[in-house]
Amino acid sequence: MKLRYLSISTGPVRLWIMGIRFGLVLSFLFTAPAALALQPLEVFVAAAGQHNPDALESQANLELQRAQADVALGRVLPGVAARGSITRNQYDSYVDLGPGQRVTVVPLFQRDGSVTLTVPLIDVAGFQRAAAARTSARAADGQLSATRLQVEAQVAQDYYQVVANLALASASQKALEVSKESLRLARNRVDAGAAPQLDLDRALADVEQQNQQVSAAGLQVALAARALESASGIAPQVASAPPLDDDLHPEAALAEFEGGVDRLPAVAAAAENTRAAGQQADAQRFTLLPAISGTFAERGTSAPGFTGHNWTWQAVLGFTWALDFTTPASIHVQDATTSATRARELRIRLAARDAIHRQWETVDASIARSRSARAGRSAANRASDSARDRYQAGAITQLELLQAQRDAFTAEVSRIQADADLVNARAQLRLAGGTSLLQSPRTVQ
Repeated sequence: MKLRYLSISTGPVRLWIMGIRFGLVLSFLFTAPAALALQPLEVFVAAAGQHNPDALESQANLELQRAQADVALGRVLPGVAARGSITRNQYDSYVDLGPGQRVTVVPLFQRDGSVTLTVPLIDVAGFQRAAAARTSARAADGQLSATRLQVEAQVAQDYYQVVANLALASASQKALEVSKESLRLARNRVDAGAAPQLDLDRALADVEQQNQQVSAAGLQVALAARALESASGIAPQVASAPPLDDDLHPEAALAEFEGGVDRLPAVAAAAENTRAAGQQADAQRFTLLPAISGTFAERGTSAPGFTGHNWTWQAVLGFTWALDFTTPASIHVQDATTSATRARELRIRLAARDAIHRQWETVDASIARSRSARAGRSAANRASDSARDRYQAGAITQLELLQAQRDAFTAEVSRIQADADLVNARAQLRLAGGTSLLQSPRTVQ
């Protein structure tokens, strides 16, 4: 991931309306107390796990898969069913079998109740489906972890975007102050007759250009802050930002990060999905076998009829077996589904390795870029200071002074972009390697 930044232009840009709109934002930005400094990255990462919609959806999907696994298991476990009724008949009927032997066939009032226990004895397909449902639940658990890492990556991206834009806003404000100082020098030289009116007009134009850069920087800060709030659920405090400091240390060897690819949540979830698909295919094959179950029922009634017993029980052993053209076709469907799932697992594993490699190479390149950008900024600042002194002494033209100041500002922007890309790349590398930003970072041995 690469951060997006405010584009810097040396030509005049018409942003007067934007300047009015973000004037109050910038006033707050540069005068707010230190207590409103931007919160640490960990605050946004922790909050995103509770508020980010992607994380919430993944959590709900995990709960759904667990519930479906319980449903599949319940179908192959013993079950109890109870039933009761009270009946009022319009007429009763009975049979006389002899003196004192009357059997009631239909009473006026009849109470019946029964309890039935059903026990699946042999249901290989059902047990296999239950195992597949449990595997799918484990896959959903791994997918939740993978989603949380993806959410952290987005939050880190947005966070360092805010930090970079705040640094750019600060640099734009400083460049404006430098332009105002150059305007003061030009006015003094014009008043003293040592410079033409053209120098004063150029200085005024440069001040207005820097005002436009400040307004544009305020817009970028506002947009980046809103994106971070949407991703994490917390409104960032943009009065000030932590410095973009990095000691430019190298990361651990690439092989150390790539060695744990199979343990990455996304890869592990894909492997579980492949296993679940295979179990579903096996379950479909097991439908060729009969399913055997047993039931035991006990019935109680107030009208026993000819049996003469109010309570009776019944035991049944039954089997179910069905075979038609859809059975082999369904087996082929599940086999094809398993093959497709296996291909998706391979794609996810390769993508994970590529992501680690890309972020590792990005960090390596960003270290060199930051080192160069810092050296360039130091040289440009020295040149700008020297140009200001020489212009004040009348040794160079105003165009040379303005160019030196613009070079210094551009070098500062390059330094900010390089350092922001570096710290963000380090965070993305950790996440690509499966390490949450809330855990202890890797250390280079």
